[in-house]
Amino acid sequence: MCKVNAKTEEYETFFILGQDALFTNSRLDRTTIPEGLYAYDLRDECDGNINELKEFVLVNHWGTVLVKEPIAGAGQGVQIKANDYNYIGDTMTVDEFISEQPETVQTQTL
Repeated sequence: MCKVNAKTEEYETFFILGQDALFTNSRLDRTTIPEGLYAYDLRDECDGNINELKEFVLVNHWGTVLVKEPIAGAGQGVQIKANDYNYIGDTMTVDEFISEQPETVQTQTL
Protein backbone atom coordinates (compact mmCIF):
# COMPACT_ATOMS: atom_id res chain seq x y z
CA MET A 1 0.00 0.00 0.00
CA CYS A 2 1.57 3.26 -1.18
CA LYS A 3 1.34 6.25 1.14
CA VAL A 4 1.93 9.84 0.02
CA ASN A 5 3.47 12.81 1.78
CA ALA A 6 0.66 14.93 3.25
CA LYS A 7 2.68 18.11 2.75
CA THR A 8 3.10 17.67 -1.02
CA GLU A 9 -0.35 16.32 -1.92
CA GLU A 10 -2.91 18.56 -3.66
CA TYR A 11 -6.35 18.19 -2.08
CA GLU A 12 -9.96 18.85 -2.93
CA THR A 13 -11.77 21.17 -0.56
CA PHE A 14 -14.36 19.23 1.37
CA PHE A 15 -16.88 19.64 4.18
CA ILE A 16 -17.56 16.84 6.65
CA LEU A 17 -19.44 16.65 9.95
CA GLY A 18 -19.58 20.43 10.27
CA GLN A 19 -15.91 21.07 9.50
CA ASP A 20 -13.98 22.40 6.55
CA ALA A 21 -11.60 19.70 5.37
CA LEU A 22 -9.17 18.61 2.70
CA PHE A 23 -9.87 15.39 0.78
CA THR A 24 -7.60 13.03 -1.14
CA ASN A 25 -8.16 9.56 -2.56
CA SER A 26 -4.63 8.69 -1.47
CA ARG A 27 -3.48 7.10 1.75
CA LEU A 28 -1.38 9.61 3.68
CA ASP A 29 1.87 8.88 5.48
CA ARG A 30 0.70 9.88 8.96
CA THR A 31 4.25 10.94 9.94
CA THR A 32 4.05 13.78 7.37
CA ILE A 33 0.84 15.38 8.68
CA PRO A 34 1.56 18.84 10.11
CA GLU A 35 0.97 19.44 13.81
CA GLY A 36 -2.52 20.75 14.51
CA LEU A 37 -4.23 18.75 11.75
CA TYR A 38 -6.10 15.48 12.17
CA ALA A 39 -6.30 12.76 9.52
CA TYR A 40 -9.20 10.35 9.16
CA ASP A 41 -9.88 7.68 6.57
CA LEU A 42 -13.21 7.25 4.84
CA ARG A 43 -14.74 3.87 4.02
CA ASP A 44 -17.36 2.86 1.50
CA GLU A 45 -19.20 -0.45 1.26
CA CYS A 46 -18.66 -0.89 -2.50
CA ASP A 47 -21.78 1.14 -3.27
CA GLY A 48 -19.98 4.36 -4.20
CA ASN A 49 -21.03 6.21 -1.04
CA ILE A 50 -18.98 7.08 2.01
CA ASN A 51 -20.44 5.35 5.06
CA GLU A 52 -17.77 5.56 7.79
CA LEU A 53 -15.05 7.88 9.07
CA LYS A 54 -12.34 6.21 11.12
CA GLU A 55 -8.78 6.86 12.29
CA PHE A 56 -7.56 4.11 9.94
CA VAL A 57 -9.32 2.07 7.25
CA LEU A 58 -7.62 -0.91 5.64
CA VAL A 59 -10.45 -2.42 3.58
CA ASN A 60 -12.71 -0.37 1.26
CA HIS A 61 -10.62 2.80 1.67
CA TRP A 62 -12.45 5.64 -0.12
CA GLY A 63 -10.05 8.44 0.79
CA THR A 64 -8.54 10.50 3.58
CA VAL A 65 -9.58 13.85 5.03
CA LEU A 66 -7.61 16.40 7.03
CA VAL A 67 -9.44 18.60 9.53
CA LYS A 68 -8.42 21.20 12.11
CA GLU A 69 -10.43 19.81 15.03
CA PRO A 70 -10.58 16.20 16.27
CA ILE A 71 -13.73 14.23 15.49
CA ALA A 72 -15.24 12.42 18.46
CA GLY A 73 -15.72 8.69 18.03
CA ALA A 74 -13.30 8.34 15.12
CA GLY A 75 -11.31 5.66 16.95
CA GLN A 76 -14.28 3.31 16.89
CA GLY A 77 -15.73 4.72 13.66
CA VAL A 78 -18.38 7.34 12.93
CA GLN A 79 -21.25 6.44 10.62
CA ILE A 80 -21.55 8.90 7.73
CA LYS A 81 -24.73 9.71 5.84
CA ALA A 82 -25.00 11.47 2.47
CA ASN A 83 -25.86 14.83 4.08
CA ASP A 84 -22.81 14.67 6.42
CA TYR A 85 -20.30 15.61 3.70
CA ASN A 86 -19.92 17.62 0.52
CA TYR A 87 -17.24 18.33 -2.08
CA ILE A 88 -16.70 22.10 -2.28
CA GLY A 89 -15.07 22.06 -5.72
CA ASP A 90 -11.76 23.85 -5.22
CA THR A 91 -8.23 22.55 -4.76
CA MET A 92 -5.88 23.53 -1.96
CA THR A 93 -2.51 22.59 -0.48
CA VAL A 94 -2.07 21.71 3.16
CA ASP A 95 -0.13 24.96 3.73
CA GLU A 96 -3.01 27.00 2.29
CA PHE A 97 -5.47 25.11 4.51
CA ILE A 98 -3.39 25.75 7.64
CA SER A 99 -3.11 29.49 6.93
CA GLU A 100 -6.76 29.86 5.89
CA GLN A 101 -8.63 32.13 8.24
CA PRO A 102 -12.23 31.29 9.10
CA GLU A 103 -14.77 33.64 7.58
CA THR A 104 -16.20 36.08 10.08
CA VAL A 105 -19.81 37.10 9.90
CA GLN A 106 -20.53 40.71 10.69
CA THR A 107 -23.91 41.49 12.15
CA GLN A 108 -25.49 44.86 12.47
CA THR A 109 -28.05 45.88 15.07
CA LEU A 110 -30.80 48.14 13.77
